Amino acid sequence: MQPAPEQQHLVLVVDDDPLVTEFVRFRLEMEGFAVEVAHNAEDALTAALRRPPHLFLLDVAMPEINGLTLLRRLRAEKRLKTAPAIMITASADGANVKAAIEAGAVGYVLKPFSASDLLARVRAATKNQSRVWL
Repeated sequence: MQPAPEQQHLVLVVDDDPLVTEFVRFRLEMEGFAVEVAHNAEDALTAALRRPPHLFLLDVAMPEINGLTLLRRLRAEKRLKTAPAIMITASADGANVKAAIEAGAVGYVLKPFSASDLLARVRAATKNQSRVWL
């Protein structure tokens, strides 16, 4: 049984690849999460300010504004500072991992990833969170 919509954790998934966003949306919704999708940084920032999520899943390599820059912009917004962010990327470069952690990410998932690995990280990041509207 899924929780009522007001009790669901909202996850904002940001990736320029529609196949990735739809796969992640499908898996998270099956687990009872509410999901919003954005395909670029500007749309993500707009969506996050309109309805602050419990968790961000951000692709690192996106055109125009990458995920690390987006994360820094999200962290600059008072209402978005505390929501955890997990970076999703194909790059295992240690410099990127370090930059993501320094920008405020709580995790890093390498593509291709398994649904079970992603779900475990999402559950851990949203555990004990409650909806707080600022």
